[in-house]
Amino acid sequence: MWVRLGKRDLMLIAHYVGMFQIGIGLAMTVPIVTGLLYREWGAVLDFVFGMGVALALGTLLMNADIRPERVRHTHALAITALGWLAASMVAAVPLALSANYGSYLDAAFDALSGLTTCGLTVVKGIEHIAVSHNMWRQLMQLIGGQGIVVAALSFTVGLRGGAFSLYMAEGRDERILPNVLHTVRFIWFLTAVYIVLGTVVFFAVLTYLGLSIDRGILHAFWLTAAAFDTGGFAPKGMSLMYYHSFKVELVALILMIAGSINFALHAHVWRGGRNELWKNLETRVLATTVTAGSVLVALGLMASERFPGGLALLRKGVFQMISAHSSGLQTVYSSQMLYEFGSVGLIAIIIGMAVGGSLSSTGGGIKALRIGVITKSIVLQVKQALAPPSSAQRIRYQHLSRRILTPDVTSAAATVFILYLGTILLGTVAGTAYGYGLPEALFESVSATATSGLSIGVTSASMPTGLKLVYMFQMWVGRLEFIAALVLIAQFVLALDVRRASER
Repeated sequence: MWVRLGKRDLMLIAHYVGMFQIGIGLAMTVPIVTGLLYREWGAVLDFVFGMGVALALGTLLMNADIRPERVRHTHALAITALGWLAASMVAAVPLALSANYGSYLDAAFDALSGLTTCGLTVVKGIEHIAVSHNMWRQLMQLIGGQGIVVAALSFTVGLRGGAFSLYMAEGRDERILPNVLHTVRFIWFLTAVYIVLGTVVFFAVLTYLGLSIDRGILHAFWLTAAAFDTGGFAPKGMSLMYYHSFKVELVALILMIAGSINFALHAHVWRGGRNELWKNLETRVLATTVTAGSVLVALGLMASERFPGGLALLRKGVFQMISAHSSGLQTVYSSQMLYEFGSVGLIAIIIGMAVGGSLSSTGGGIKALRIGVITKSIVLQVKQALAPPSSAQRIRYQHLSRRILTPDVTSAAATVFILYLGTILLGTVAGTAYGYGLPEALFESVSATATSGLSIGVTSASMPTGLKLVYMFQMWVGRLEFIAALVLIAQFVLALDVRRASER
């Protein structure tokens, strides 16, 4: 029987959704301070108003009386799915008030893209955007990279009753430490280490290239957030091409790889288990797909004869393949991927985006471990078909410990895999229905669903409204890995059925 959420359940969900909105409102303090420092008075008012809206709505929702209630698994899924949407809607308010978005929908598109670390954008005139608005775009992907729920759990004790359910509902399959609150705080600690180190290194490179100290600090922080949190929002419209520097691209490569690795694997390595990097099924799949994809992209680029030399292939081809798995930062123009990478290179980039990063990382996509599990399951099926009926066949794999492949693990991986393919198909059909060619529609659909952020030129402010909504849906369900979003949709359908029944 379906579990229907009643009035008290809805009050509980509203309370915690309000908490997320208040958190987003308080985070606007950073762009407000930035605006004051740069005397961007109009932008400051945008964020003051946005903060007011977030705090007012959040406080209203948090006033729901939930004292007798505890967060159950169904609650956690609905809270997470609705919380991401609600957080995006209030995060969009100051963007909508700026001159860089044609409508509130466009601002909501970028807010959702930032929080889901997708990186697709419909911003207009980014070269002239206020520093404070640019700061907010980067800050959203920093918050979203770790997760809204993770951010909430890091600073509160009020969620302990359902902390683990909320943590898992955000698309994370593993906790790093036995205690969930310690786990999320470790995630933020690790993130802080990489953000500080990345900002320092980027600052040194950028000031060497001629940026002023204040611009160097800002761009260093923004690029670090975009690379490590695999968000893809670059400070400039030309992405990394703006800097014309192999050093900048190299630092970004290192941070993108670090952001694509499982936080649990980071912790394992920090404890001294460095051999896990080479033995882990997840990293092996990533290494295989990146290497094979890079070779295919290099072949496509060599055939076009537009990028001669090994360094050019590295900066344009290999970088784009690693970015496809992670952040969506670009070192080529969108049209170049369509016309100069060749069919084989374009397909390789699409597959790289679909695979994505690791479980419990800042990366999106189907995830490398699931690809590895499905591959090993196929091998197991073949072994069972070839073996005598009386023999029992098993397959082991390494993922933080030695594990045996079970039907439950295979089924869970296959379910998510199928849901990703179905959602990608939905976006592709929508893109072709709006008149885009199949390669462009498929590429952009994969990018939105896998929250990769690479664009082949479809995503823009002039994109049809219906397609914007489709891509927003894909970013939302892809970031949450479907289950939480599907539970929320199912509860909405059940509520409509109850209403229809009562009207009869």
